[in-house]
Amino acid sequence: VMQELGLVGLRIQRMPNESDLEFGIPSQYSYMTVCAPSCHDCSTLRAWWEEDEERRQRFFKNVM
Repeated sequence: VMQELGLVGLRIQRMPNESDLEFGIPSQYSYMTVCAPSCHDCSTLRAWWEEDEERRQRFFKNVM
């Protein structure tokens, strides 16, 4: 519906819609989707990167 109306979607990579994923996969998002690393509901990218080394390593290994 959003695509038909020309509305842009928003996805937060650290909050994927799929319950089996820890991180969203931006390359699989539709063309009309903005991908952001964080939002007002989570820590800034820098804070997250510094506060959770294990998760950061999984992100680097699986996403980067």
